[in-house]
Amino acid sequence: MTKTVLITGGGQGIGAGTARELAGRGWRVLIVDVNRDAAKMIAQELDVTLPVDGGHRGYGADITDAASVSAFVAAAAAEFDRVDGLVNGAGIISRTPAHSFSVSQWERELSVHLTGAFLVTQRLYHLFGRGSAIVNVASVGSTFGLPGRIAYSTAKSGILGFTRTLAAEWGSEGIRVNAVAPGYVRTEMVMSGFRTGALNEAKLLDRTPLGRLAEPAEIACAIAFLLSEDASFVHGQVLRVDGGLTIDGNFE
Repeated sequence: MTKTVLITGGGQGIGAGTARELAGRGWRVLIVDVNRDAAKMIAQELDVTLPVDGGHRGYGADITDAASVSAFVAAAAAEFDRVDGLVNGAGIISRTPAHSFSVSQWERELSVHLTGAFLVTQRLYHLFGRGSAIVNVASVGSTFGLPGRIAYSTAKSGILGFTRTLAAEWGSEGIRVNAVAPGYVRTEMVMSGFRTGALNEAKLLDRTPLGRLAEPAEIACAIAFLLSEDASFVHGQVLRVDGGLTIDGNFE
């Protein structure tokens, strides 16, 4: 039987890479993105290159809005009676010093990362069953501070508490909950930081023991593992996929 996974933020970056990886492993992928056209485009691409029975789906939605979330969940429930996997991957970032960070942007980033993950996960609860798995996308910013990215780092730290609490609460129902904490990945979010000078590429790569950026597909493979039966007893954990960035104590 074809398994179904829903991915938020699936229209680009890590989310799109995860959609392609899971479709390649035979999953039916439901892509949710604030950019409806991007979500539809990825779903149509997968229908051509990696088709499954019943087809893939793309939904446009603002995950910070309860009514918008309820609408796409209802649309999915009308077609599919179960969701086997959820990837909470939607995210945004602002790079501004804390003393001048606007309240509106603070609220927006926490809303996308935390409220969005909560709403989507809660609304999908009735479609989960024993054996379903959730993967939340955290960050190295949940391990150490990220100067100039106070809302992003705070939100990603919150994702860890969200993950652990859900794992403790839903484990008895056979619903596994874990997180991945990527390092720096070759996505538009990171590349924009290089272009603006907010991130120093040379320093960043020098600080990463593997000496390179991750590719979205590498994070996708870690997510696929956590969703799979190979991780059937992995629960409430955070898998760092950061090239060693957070374990290197060499500051020379």
